[in-house]
Amino acid sequence: MWKSSGKLQNPLSDGNRYVMKDVSSAGRNARRWCVLVFFSAAAVMSGCASARLQQARSEFYSGNLGEASAALSSPDKVSSREQLLFYMEKGLILHYAGQYPESILLLRKASDLIQAQEVISASQQVASMVTTEWITEYKGEYAERLFVHTYLMMDYLLVNDPESALVEAKQALAVYKDYPEACSGDLFTRALIAHCFEAEGEINDAYIEYKKLAELLPSPALVADRLCDLGSRLGFSDDVKRYQKYLPPSAGKSPKTDEAAELIVFAAQGRAPVKVPQNIVLPPSIRFSFATYENVTDGFYPVAAHGSNGTETGSPITTDVGRVLRTSLKDRLTQIIAKETARAVAKEAIARQVDDPLAELLVRIALLIMEEPDTRCWETLPAYLTLVRVPLYKGRNRIDLGQEGGMPVLEITVTPEHPRYYYQSVRDGGDYHPVSASP
Repeated sequence: MWKSSGKLQNPLSDGNRYVMKDVSSAGRNARRWCVLVFFSAAAVMSGCASARLQQARSEFYSGNLGEASAALSSPDKVSSREQLLFYMEKGLILHYAGQYPESILLLRKASDLIQAQEVISASQQVASMVTTEWITEYKGEYAERLFVHTYLMMDYLLVNDPESALVEAKQALAVYKDYPEACSGDLFTRALIAHCFEAEGEINDAYIEYKKLAELLPSPALVADRLCDLGSRLGFSDDVKRYQKYLPPSAGKSPKTDEAAELIVFAAQGRAPVKVPQNIVLPPSIRFSFATYENVTDGFYPVAAHGSNGTETGSPITTDVGRVLRTSLKDRLTQIIAKETARAVAKEAIARQVDDPLAELLVRIALLIMEEPDTRCWETLPAYLTLVRVPLYKGRNRIDLGQEGGMPVLEITVTPEHPRYYYQSVRDGGDYHPVSASP
């Protein structure tokens, strides 16, 4: 109770309405501060969620594959929004550690998760309209989805399971069909798909894939031998004549009969580009954020296989992984612009609904800071992938892949009871595991 002029005053009288106004205003400001704290927490969370992934990537590129794998000991160690990155990163780390069955398990989970993510989470999408893309599950660039199947094909071939490799090849073809522009530059995977058909004896499909590859290459010369061989077996005499002109003079007009087997090398070089943030700021507080790829690897050393006599042999087909990733990101450009525009409109509407100038300013600052571009990506991918087919002869074969690029010298002894294909996956500066053979 308050006393004035000897009379009792009602605390709710006109003279004290300011007290209630201040209480009401304080409540509104408290709610606003709660919103601001939530926004700030979301922004901080988005920047700190990848600590385990970054540790694994750092160890991987330092050559510590065991430590890299240990950093990703369980999917529970990373945010639920980054489960796909966990499976892709660890799957690739295990591949280059020579743990191919374990790599298959992780990359299969990545493939399954990509399929499951086709069902869009409405709550995540609505929340991201006024916050940031970091609160949504990472679904992978179109090209990254393709590379999951690429490494699965390699893994299955390296454990002598060409039938399963062909299953992955067909799934990779489905990705090409869904995203033709985004994945068009991946020649390595196309060559691998063609080989998977060939290794399983499906020569008609193999021939079709080699023809597609020939149209994408600067010259059909790199696959002319395969087209002539398969074309002859299929009775495509006109095609054989057309492709024979691309064969080197030493190749002759028919397949060599003294080759006992073939070595298929999967060579990885460098480090793929990583996403970096870019921003456009317009007054009063509109911020358009987006990511672009930035190169990490400067140069490329051509993988040229040289046989025991020093002469160059084999047919290298290379994918510039960075170029494919950039094309893939560009393919989503319309979608990215549309969502950024909608987000800017939504945030401006939120800011204008705040009736207090100071609170509006604080809300605008929070919304501006929170507009953080999504720079998540598959960072252990190489900068270049090269597939080399090298003919092998009975007895001891010594193949130099080019030590300038950090590639090894391989030695393979082909016995009379030899398999048809030998496989080797190598990474510049990495450990090299025994060559695997497949019937």
